[in-house]
Amino acid sequence: MPNVLPALAAHPVIVSLPGVDVDALVAACEVMWQEGLRTWSVHIDHLEALMTLRGPFGRRSVMGVHGVTRASQGTAAAATGADFVAAAWAVRGLVKAAGEVPVIAGGLTPSEVVAAAATGAAAVQVVPASAFSPAYAYELPGLVGDLPLIATGDFSPEEAAEWLVAGAVGVWTTGLASAESVTDADLDRLRSDCQAWQV
Repeated sequence: MPNVLPALAAHPVIVSLPGVDVDALVAACEVMWQEGLRTWSVHIDHLEALMTLRGPFGRRSVMGVHGVTRASQGTAAAATGADFVAAAWAVRGLVKAAGEVPVIAGGLTPSEVVAAAATGAAAVQVVPASAFSPAYAYELPGLVGDLPLIATGDFSPEEAAEWLVAGAVGVWTTGLASAESVTDADLDRLRSDCQAWQV
């Protein structure tokens, strides 16, 4: 299973973007980019945001789509120029539907993680990784073998760092870029939070 998300080596934090006005997202993404967080994902229901963000950021960042529950959504995400497509479980036919776009499948238990990897996904997100203690980060690789894992959840930077130390190829924060912090007039809170996430 190749690691087709090489940008994670330099920028291992993926940030879920909220479904807010796209102009606010552009400003917030500039702050995140300045603070070294350059891998983002929009929900499948907000593909128009991905297309708009492509303009100012283009090759400067990696942008994916999450929340996919059907194979046809993978095709739609790929057509908008997504750099990756993510689902919270092993969606049948998603890898084929996404074509050349890498897929991140999901699972939580060891059997779910192995099943997600068996779909041909480029990586498996452990979701919600925050459901277990940080010890799970060290125990899971021994149970599933050498699979590229991404820990996903609303956890602290310290918990995320534990997953990286344990060998995860990335961490995916669902709580860093909240609708409130992204739409703040000065974005100071977002900048401060991003600085804490330089894991």
